[in-house]
This record gives sequence, C-alpha cells and structure tokens, in this order.
Amino acid sequence: MITTFAGDTAEDFRLWAQEIRETRMAAAFRQPRITLCDGNWVTRGDVYDPTGSLVLPLNDVGNISLTLPIDYDDRRGTWAAWWALEEERRGTRNIHLLLDKSGGRIGGRMESATLKSGGDSGDVVIVEFSTDVDELRHVHMQSNPFLPISLISQPKEMFLFAPADWGLKATLAMQLMRLQATNFNMSLDILNPANWSGGLWADSQIVVVPGSLAGSASPTTFITGNIKQDWLSIAQPILEDAELMLDCWRWRDGDSEPWPGAGTSWRQGQLFVDIVDKSGYRSGTSLFGNLATGMARTIAGVTTDYVEDSYDLITGDPEPTGAGYDVAGMLGTKASHPHVVYVDSKYHRLPEFEFRRTPGGACRITAGGRSMPGVNALLEAVITYAGDVLGDNLGVVLGVGLGVNINVGSLGGVLTAFLMPILEDSILAYMSVPLPLRAAQQGWGHKLETACTGVTQAYTPSGLMDLRKRRRETDPDTAFSFNVVDASPYLIGDRGQGHWWLGDRVGATVRYLGARVFVCRNRELSMEFGPGADAVLKPKFGNLRTLQDPLERLIGEVSKAAGALQTIGLLRWLTSSRWRRGCLIRPMIHPRSDWPGRWRSRC
Repeated sequence: MITTFAGDTAEDFRLWAQEIRETRMAAAFRQPRITLCDGNWVTRGDVYDPTGSLVLPLNDVGNISLTLPIDYDDRRGTWAAWWALEEERRGTRNIHLLLDKSGGRIGGRMESATLKSGGDSGDVVIVEFSTDVDELRHVHMQSNPFLPISLISQPKEMFLFAPADWGLKATLAMQLMRLQATNFNMSLDILNPANWSGGLWADSQIVVVPGSLAGSASPTTFITGNIKQDWLSIAQPILEDAELMLDCWRWRDGDSEPWPGAGTSWRQGQLFVDIVDKSGYRSGTSLFGNLATGMARTIAGVTTDYVEDSYDLITGDPEPTGAGYDVAGMLGTKASHPHVVYVDSKYHRLPEFEFRRTPGGACRITAGGRSMPGVNALLEAVITYAGDVLGDNLGVVLGVGLGVNINVGSLGGVLTAFLMPILEDSILAYMSVPLPLRAAQQGWGHKLETACTGVTQAYTPSGLMDLRKRRRETDPDTAFSFNVVDASPYLIGDRGQGHWWLGDRVGATVRYLGARVFVCRNRELSMEFGPGADAVLKPKFGNLRTLQDPLERLIGEVSKAAGALQTIGLLRWLTSSRWRRGCLIRPMIHPRSDWPGRWRSRC
C-alpha cells in the first residue's frame, strides 16, 4: 500500500519515492487474482497460485486459459478443478472468471473444461474462457428494436447517422433494451445520464455507460445492420477507423461508481460497456517526434477534396497548468499528450524489435470487369429496338409484296438473347491507370503492372475505390512492432496503477535512425502466469491504425447508406417511380394503323 509523504527533508522524499517505486514494481510482477463465479455470478472462491495465460487484443475477443490441478485424494485442495467438471453439482452450466491485474479487470465466460490425464505434472483440468467482448457478439442488430420481430420488421434495416461513439452506444443500448426488457425512458438524446432514472438497468446483464450527444468529438458515420448481423461485427471497422476503444469491465461489490451519479447499487457481475478515445487522433495527439526537440502535436482532418487525411501541427503550451502530468503521484497517459517513449539504442535494445520498410509495388493498376453503368442497358435497348423495328417493318414489306397480311412480330428478344451474352461487359469494362510518380521514385527498373482481383463496374465510385485500394495495398510502407517488459521502465496498468494500458499511444526509437520517435497504439496485451514465475504483461504494438484511403472511406460510407436504403426499399422506390427498366418509346409501322408515323410506348 502506498502512503502519503510525511517527511521534511529531501532525503526523506527520496526514500519515500524509492519505496513507491519498489512497491509498484513488486505489484507489476505479482500473480493475478483469479476469482471463479457460477452462472449467476455468485462468487465460489479464488484460485491460489494459478497457472495459465491471457491474450487481450484491442477491440476483439480475447481468451484466458486456466490450468487447474486435480487430485482424487485431495478434493478440497483441488476444489476448483472438481467444481469445473461437476456440472450437475454446480447447479449452473456457466462458469465465470474475474482476473484482476495491475488495475485492470478482465472478465470471461467458460467455453470448455477439459480433463487431461497422465501428464508430467499429473492430471489437470484446462478451462478455456472467452473475454467479455464476446458478449457483444451475441447482441444482434434488429432493424427496429421497438417492434416484435416475429410480427413485423419495419424498416428492414437499422439506419443511423451519428458520431461514431455515441451512435454505437445508442444502437447497443436499444438492442439491450429489447433483449433485457428494461424499462427505458426514451428521448432524443438516448444516452443522456439525466434520462436514466434510478434502478433503470438494475438487473441487466449488460449496461451501456451513458454520455451526452453534445459531448462527442468522434467523426460522424453511418451505422446500419439487421438481425443477421451482430453488434460487434458492425462496430469493429467503425472503431478502427475512428481510433476508438471498446472498454468493458465487470462490476464487483465494493467498486466505486461506474460514472458520476450512477450510485453503487449494482449487481455483481454486471458488464459495463463504454467507448473511449485513448488515441486523441481527431482531437489532437502526437504521431511522431524527436528525443531532442520533443513530440510534435498534430490533429487529423480531411482535405476539401476528400482524397487525403491532413495532419495539422498544434502549437502552444504542452499542457495546461494543473491539468495533467504536474499532479503529484499521477500515473497514466493522456491521449492528447502521450509521454511514454521506449528507447532502442546501442546500449539498450528492445526485445523482438522489428522495423520494416517496403519500396512499393507495380506502376500500373487495372480494375473493373463489368461495363460502366448504362452501357449494358443501352446496348440491350439498342438491340431490342433494332430487332423490334426490323420485325415490325419486315412484316409490312412482306405483306405488301405478297398481298397478304403478315405479322412477323418483334425480333428484339431473339437478337438480344443471341448477342447480349457476347457483348455484355465488353465495352468500357476496365480502367487502367499508370502511376508515373511511383515509377519515378522506384527508378527505371520497376514492376510493370498489377490488377485488382475483385470484379467491379468500371468508371464508377466503387471501381475507383478498388483502384485506390489496390494502390494503397502496394504503396511504400514503414511499420514496426516490438515487445517490452513491464516496469522497464514504465509500468503497464489501468485505472491509475500504470503509465499506460491497452489502446494507449506509445512511442519508440530505432537505434540506427537517430533520435526520431515513431508513435503507435498498443494492440494486444498477453501474460503467462504460474507459481514460481513472474506474471509479466507483455504488450505488442503495430501500425498507427489500419490505413484506409479517405476516398475509399467516403465511398464506403455512401455505399453503406445506399445499401441500407435499398434494403429498406426507399432507393428502389426512388429509382423505379419514374423509370422502369425495359420501358422505351419506339416508332412502329403497322398495316392496320391509321397513320404509319404513330409512336407507341412499349413497356
């Protein structure tokens, strides 16, 4: 336990600071606390000297593996393994786990319990758990959560245009209300804490942390889905693009308020879900820097032509007085001002350090496979029109020549059936674009050509998106990853017990590239624990984010919106209310017509 400073001299302060450092380092290597609960989240006991592993990825389902010894003659000493196997005596099929480590709490639900006999260490029961993020894979996106799906599903697809964090939490809250039959106070701002009366979610398995719509700084996006899609699958690409983090934790008796004013009358085991901005990508953060001059602060935006992301430098004081790192005893990092930098140098090497650069790919890209919109329809219309005119007028000519009334009929269908399989998707079906700048950068000797594997319509936004996507995949790239050990020198921990945690932005240098600092987010935390070994959290870092061309993102949003409108039926109505495929106006000559120049509509 860390005590407050009570000395008078500088030496007293030095000793006090050293004691705090040693206490925190000892906690970093301490075994995690493992608590087992039944299906009703009733605590059954802690597992002492646990053996197992943890993998905790960012915005995805992780796993916890727990190896429990079992002894026929020592049932009491190996109770956890017996309890995991004896489902009938346990009373509930489900087993839940709480893992507390360095301020972080990871919950999980059992996937399987396997008895393995005859090993070197005796008989063991291996229990596999999925982390709490898996709960969100089992919440689906009913298009209208306020109507019974067995009776009516209108509209056919959920459609919401809102800030990413607020919109995702709002859709999740609506689906949870549907599933958990919670009394819900509806208003325009569905997540406003003022509208959440006492005891609203008291018995719900999953509770969404409220937040004001006005307080969201996330980019706006389209959120669409239907009952066949789960919420997590919908949320993951949005979270990745906006650099947001899904924060899930279980309530335990004695915890503080999950948010101000929420109170502490919650049921043990309730899962709280929040979406937080730990990157500062859209609000201002550091993407690069230098050991000598410090970190450069930037804020991401989009250029007026929606082609590129822009990064504007932010100037001014590094941090307002009294609002950040100047607070005594403060641990953690601020998204707006990340401060953790791991130095890879001649004298201090980072473990498993990888730094990769690629020169880029081919200098010509071809995409397509289907004719641009209107080409096939126009070609079919021309063939049908010509065939119909030919058939109608051929009957007139033959009738006049033979002196009898002959009606040949339309030949348009015959010609269309014969010619369209040959001519379809052969005119204006591909786009081939050279990349002269890339060729100049690579030199005279370069790769000549590549093609997009997917089939898209040429000269359309989707075709252009396919081109730019392939270009981005073959662009020159700089990436790195490395592993670091806890407490060397920074502490890994959450909720004030470490300098940084999962999803935080961290910097590193490359010993051969001078003092330049590269910055990326933590993508995964892992840990192996067991008796006689230090339970050390091992992080992995990757790129700043999954790179996505801004135009591709824009077109993707438009396509998503159009797809939802199509599912709802609105787009189909808009496109078919005035124009119907196959409807054309053509001239026709008929022997029984009063005037041969008459026009007829043929639909």
